[in-house]
Amino acid sequence: MKYLSIIPVLLFLIVGCDPYEQDTYQEYVVVESYAVANDTLPAVRVFKTNPADEVYILSESILTNANVQIVLLDENGNEDEIFGYTYNSLKKIYEPENFIHQVIPKRTYRLDVSFEDRSEVIQATTTVPDGFSVINEIPVSLTYQANQLELVLSATEKTQPQNVFVFSAIALHASIDNMTPFYRAAIDEDDVEYTDFEINSSGLINEGSFEENSDGTITLQYPWLGVAFYGETLIVTQSVDKNLVDLIRSQQVQLGGSTLSPGEIPNLIYQTDGGIGIFGSLSSDTVSTIFLRPS
Repeated sequence: MKYLSIIPVLLFLIVGCDPYEQDTYQEYVVVESYAVANDTLPAVRVFKTNPADEVYILSESILTNANVQIVLLDENGNEDEIFGYTYNSLKKIYEPENFIHQVIPKRTYRLDVSFEDRSEVIQATTTVPDGFSVINEIPVSLTYQANQLELVLSATEKTQPQNVFVFSAIALHASIDNMTPFYRAAIDEDDVEYTDFEINSSGLINEGSFEENSDGTITLQYPWLGVAFYGETLIVTQSVDKNLVDLIRSQQVQLGGSTLSPGEIPNLIYQTDGGIGIFGSLSSDTVSTIFLRPS
């Protein structure tokens, strides 16, 4: 399972768009953490924003003296179990003191961050999507643009009105000479590198876009447009929580994903109290196949 950190990409937008309608710049604490169902507790990053006219260096903006904990809540929102965190100065992250607990699908967790020398008290909650798996047999190999790859996802309980998925193809033998025709042409015509497509993501897709089967499973025909390279490829399916959905969709709007009036840039949606950033969660499964060149 792989996913990309998106918060550092958003920092310019955070400090440059004046999202809180201030007359002068105000520094904000930023948190970032992603809980993965059935995995150990996640690392937590805590840092601060910089003014838009200053060069942003993440390592110089990290806050090292935070009090960090993640709390497992019961169905009534009460504290069920508390997990403490300590700062790792080498990795520049906060790590859980408990390396045994595995994130429980469909349960709600709360991130708490406070400081001895700052007034901010930050809280964010996430409800972890239900775990799932790809249950159909995946072919060892498929000829490109011949028989399409089919994924059947096991039935799940919803933790939001619709499950939302992200699909990523991770090429294990990426090279220019190994690219499929559409992406090879993009290298020739656009200012991009082949490494930009080593992890080729679909973006957010609602489950309503898939075929729902009578037993509650859903079937996806994996699009050929998602295949950038021939050779062995990992197909990663992720079900993401509402916090990630809200942040990514609002980011897409800021980056031009919709029609905006001149001078209008809407706020990013954080679902974080007392600061900004993301405490999100996801569930994931990975399969692999080999995409062969057509004869």
